[in-house]
Amino acid sequence: MIWTTLFTISIAQCIFLIPLILIRGAKNSLASKLISAMLVLMLFTNFGYLVIRTELLNYIPQFFALPYGMMFLFGPLFYFYSKSVIDPSFRWKKLYWLHFIPYCIQLLINIPIFKADTQSWHWLISTFFAGNLSIRLIEKIILPVQNAQLFIYLLFTFHWITKAKNIPHNPPYIISVSARVKWLTELTICFLVFFATVFSLYLFILINGKYNSITNYIYTLATSGIIYFIAYKLVLNPELISPDFIRKYQAYMQFAGEEGDRYINKLKALMNENKIFTNPDLKLALLSQQVGLPSHQLSKLINEKFAKSFNDYVNEHRVNEFILRVNDSKYQSFTIYGIALDVGFNSKSSFNTAFKKITGKTPSDYKIISTDRNVV
Repeated sequence: MIWTTLFTISIAQCIFLIPLILIRGAKNSLASKLISAMLVLMLFTNFGYLVIRTELLNYIPQFFALPYGMMFLFGPLFYFYSKSVIDPSFRWKKLYWLHFIPYCIQLLINIPIFKADTQSWHWLISTFFAGNLSIRLIEKIILPVQNAQLFIYLLFTFHWITKAKNIPHNPPYIISVSARVKWLTELTICFLVFFATVFSLYLFILINGKYNSITNYIYTLATSGIIYFIAYKLVLNPELISPDFIRKYQAYMQFAGEEGDRYINKLKALMNENKIFTNPDLKLALLSQQVGLPSHQLSKLINEKFAKSFNDYVNEHRVNEFILRVNDSKYQSFTIYGIALDVGFNSKSSFNTAFKKITGKTPSDYKIISTDRNVV
């Protein structure tokens, strides 16, 4: 039950992350596609092991073989992903598909397994769970090769990251090269831990000469760890996973003319018509997503066009809405704090502070002296 729950959670996390990364990373689509491809591999891996723990075994037992050979894909995908994150001139070339030939060979070797009938699959999986499934000679050769290949690609990736880190006069991108290097270094460490885990598991089963179901679960825990790390970083800095190459001095040129007016009108509509500020959980990231600008650009837009910080801009709308409602007979039965919560404030202290900063009065004083006030 515990394993089934863990597999299901990690699969659900992948299904959530992949479209999110592809949508948010449109300006660096290659990086988005490469890291999404790695997540798809992990999803297939975890789903393959979920199948044999549930009733799905009776319908699609072949999915248990999905992870076979996928180790050959992680190395090249991660290497190319690291280049797409740091090198603005990196483009995908048809020649790069040659890096995936080892997996294609592994796939051909696995064809007889996929073509086996349901009875054979049930025997294979029951033997696997009993710990009596012997390792074939071809697997004794392929498993170490998979490990060696992944380790070599990790070395290449680490060398590439180190080289990028030492390049002088890095371009002043909004997402700095140092931030990209740090992210890739952390992800490299994750894959090194993954490699060390898998290498230890392979040594164990090679020495014993038979597969052990526990090693497969540990393998899946290792992939799940990478999934959750990527999700964690995506929450902290969504633009870091597939960063674009916009330079700082180019970032705000789009605010001029019709393009700038379009964003401003969109922002005003969200605030004045949709009243998005009444959402107490409204953050810069959420508002930027609605406007269609990265967070740092929206913050700059608000600062330049309205001479306010994001918090002051939102709180001003909340205070103005509060004033409207205080002077509306429909809200006469509401308490001051009740109206404050209704317009988006999430605590009495934050409401009082914002109100006095904007109006120069406390909310109680204002309600007493205000009967008919125009709101800008």
